[in-house]
Parts: sequence; C-alpha cells; structure tokens
Amino acid sequence: MMRRVFLLALIITALLFAVGRIVLAERLDGGYYTLVDEDGRSITMTARHLDIGDAYIAADNKRYEVVAISGDEVQVRYTETITLPEVDSSAFRTQVGGTSPSGERVVGIYHTHNDESYVPSSGTESRDDGRGDILQVGRALADAMENLGFTVIWSDNSHLPHDGQAYTRSRRTAMELLEKEPITLIDVHRDATPPEVYETEIEGQPATKVRIVVGRQNQNREANLEYAKRIKAVADEEFPGIIEGIFDARGNYNQDLGPRMILLEFGAHTNYLEHAQQAAEFFAKVIPAAAGIEPGQAQAADKEIGAPAGRSVFWILGIAAAVLIVYLVINRQGLGSITSFFRREAGLGGTSDDDPGQENG
Repeated sequence: MMRRVFLLALIITALLFAVGRIVLAERLDGGYYTLVDEDGRSITMTARHLDIGDAYIAADNKRYEVVAISGDEVQVRYTETITLPEVDSSAFRTQVGGTSPSGERVVGIYHTHNDESYVPSSGTESRDDGRGDILQVGRALADAMENLGFTVIWSDNSHLPHDGQAYTRSRRTAMELLEKEPITLIDVHRDATPPEVYETEIEGQPATKVRIVVGRQNQNREANLEYAKRIKAVADEEFPGIIEGIFDARGNYNQDLGPRMILLEFGAHTNYLEHAQQAAEFFAKVIPAAAGIEPGQAQAADKEIGAPAGRSVFWILGIAAAVLIVYLVINRQGLGSITSFFRREAGLGGTSDDDPGQENG
C-alpha cells in the first residue's frame, strides 16, 4: 500500500511538471515585457511570460521579485543583493585533452525552439522548416567546447511547432542525451527584445549578452539556480558584461531531469547571428569551470549544486506524505492513525492495543 501511495505522489508530481511545460514560455506576438522597479527604473526587457513571484537577478546581482503585471509592464520589487559562489579562476584557464571513460567531460546541447532566428542576419525571426539560426549558435558552442577537449553531443532535432507543448516534445531529446551521461545539458535559445538589451562588446569583439533561465516549477530548482549562479560567477570574472541576468521564472524547461540542466538565451531576434556565435565561443570557456568539469572544480561544484539536488528527494517525499494524509482522511482513518500506519507499513514494530497477538506483561 505504501508503494501505491508513493507512486500516486510521483504521478501527481509528474502532472505538476507537465503543467509547467505546457504553458507557453514566451510571447509570439512580437511584443515584450519591461521590468520596472519601485522607482520607475527599467531593469530589463524580455519576451518571456512571467508570473507573480518570479524573480530576476540582474547583472549587478540585485534580485527583484515580480509583484504585479499590467499589460507590457512588469512591476518588480528589490529584495536583496545576492552573493555569488566563489569559483577558482585558475580552473578556467586549464584546458583538458580527451574525455574520461566515465563520461565526466561529456556535454549535451539541444534546442527546444529550433526555429528561432536572427532578423539582421537571415531576414527572418523564425524558420518554418525548423532550421533556424539558433542551430548555428548551438553548433558554435559545441565546436568551441570540442576544441577545448570535451566530448559534445549536439542535437538538432526538430520540436516544431513552436507552441506550448514544445518542451514536452524536446523532453524526449533531453532524455536521449542524458543516456550519454553528460555533466551538463544546455538548451540554447534566443530572446525577443529590442537589440540594445543584449548588445555588448567582449574583449573588443561585438557579441550578444547571455541570459540564464531557471524554471522554478521543478524539484531541481535550487540545484539549477546554484548552477546558474556559478555560471554567472565565472562569466563575471572572465568576461565582464556578458551576462544579462538570471531569470528564476515559472515553468519547468525539463530541468526536473537533473541538477545541471540550464537554459541559455544568446541575444534576441533583433541581434546579429554572428554576435550570438561569438558569445557562444566565449561561453564555451565558462561552462566547464561552472559545471565542475575542470580539474579542481568538481568537488566545489558538487557541494554547491549537489546539496540542493539532494533536497529534491525530500521534496518528493513531502508530496508523498501529503498524498498519504489525503488518503487517510478520505478513508476516514483520521490523522491520529498516521503514526501507526507508518510503523505498520515500514515494519518498525509495535502493534495496536487491540492486536490479538500482542503480549501483556
């Protein structure tokens, strides 16, 4: 019976995740949202749908929480300035050769929205055949990481149409990539904002900024958010200005599949493809140290990312406990029977007073 309750909890959890994936993640009407703080200052812009309670960590590490949404304006409230984790920059400069037999240096890259393109370079923001410019950005990231000595599994699978169930379709691709046991899995996208949001210059070269997105509707949210902070910490140290910010937003983005699942947005449709590719080449040097692939980083990364991931087990168990309570109430056993139920199901010993097998004295 205990197994039936736990299975029911897992089913409910899966349904909750499915809701997070089915919701359309971004606007398709050509519009975008402007995040505005209490003083009327514009914090950033995005085409990503937001919800009350979502959070944004800006480039200056100030964290804002969404408190109201009115039309295209999103009201946010400053909550705190976060401290990024410390990452040894010496690992950033260490290049490796080859891969380990256990696959510790395998990286997976895919595209949920494989139709996304860049108007200044190709004249369109979306390709109906699914061969959007974004594939070239993913390929640039993969090539750059391979040049550093990593094994990269890059998928150009199509997940069309670009609708609310695209993440459900791309989940199959993500799961196929996970069979290769990558240390990290990256979903490469682009945003849809005015060009100035993402325009930048890194080391004298035109490039786009990169936005990191974490879905807060999954049990790995804490672990993936820590991973996002590690990515920003490395990028801020080595390529100042390349990170636009981190969204901790509604949705799942298939990040319930693991603790190093991340979504990266390279520029917007109004930026140049070539600039997004340049950003991808820079980012190829950021991911290894952040994910803990580089020598000397694995232990720190596992500690910071792994601890929240471990708590996800208790998150699921908490749902199981809630389901159990509902089950007992429905069956009119009452909350007072929960303790004896667990003892009986887990075989912890002890019987009730009316158990005929109980010994007296």
